[in-house]
Amino acid sequence: MEREQPRGGRALAAFTVELDVYSGPYEGLLALILKDELEIFEVPLRELVTLYRDTNPPAPPGEAPCALERDTDFVDSATSLVLLKGRALVPTQETEGEEADEGPSAQDLEERLVTYLKIRRGAEALGERFAKNAGLYPSGHALRPRPGRLVLSKQRLAKSAKRAFSRTAEPEVSHLGPITVTVQELAALIRTSLVRGPLSFEDLVRDMDRLRSAVAFSAALSLAAEGRLTLSQPEPFGPLTLEPTK
Repeated sequence: MEREQPRGGRALAAFTVELDVYSGPYEGLLALILKDELEIFEVPLRELVTLYRDTNPPAPPGEAPCALERDTDFVDSATSLVLLKGRALVPTQETEGEEADEGPSAQDLEERLVTYLKIRRGAEALGERFAKNAGLYPSGHALRPRPGRLVLSKQRLAKSAKRAFSRTAEPEVSHLGPITVTVQELAALIRTSLVRGPLSFEDLVRDMDRLRSAVAFSAALSLAAEGRLTLSQPEPFGPLTLEPTK
């Protein structure tokens, strides 16, 4: 499919060059020069301008704006090439005490050409996207929600209610082993031990397993609640002392 050309003549991107050292799109020539794959002094700039003028004749008065934009792009890039070639052919030597040339440097000219290529290709990509999406416009209106209907069977509702109000299953405790000691037994042991005076809880449970230690602590709390002993702990998580009630 042939690409549609803008009014007022072909775009600069479609301008092809036929020279002894290069044949192809004009942008390809600029890219080769910027990549140092083609020496600037090998490019006949006079032939390049003549070829552009012959290929793009002046547009009719009614179509002048588009042609003017195209010609301006070419003049800008061609001027940069002329300055680059002039600096390559006649390098300037700066002497001590002399001010440097205030004209644009070669790096500035290369940056100008690179900017031109980026803008030109970006404009073409946007033009193609706009053409592809022609007739499509964004809408600020959200889709209206469609009314729905929740259907819940009686069997499913009854099953959910039964599961919600049923008793939680008893936890498995078979791995804990049989209970071999009671709170009353360890309470009696604590009362007997307190006959000799205050008792450290750590000394009381030193030879007990974890289960008997937990039951001993419960027994001590029960005796303290009954007023039969006093629990003393000067600092949090510090030693716990059991003292007989005076």
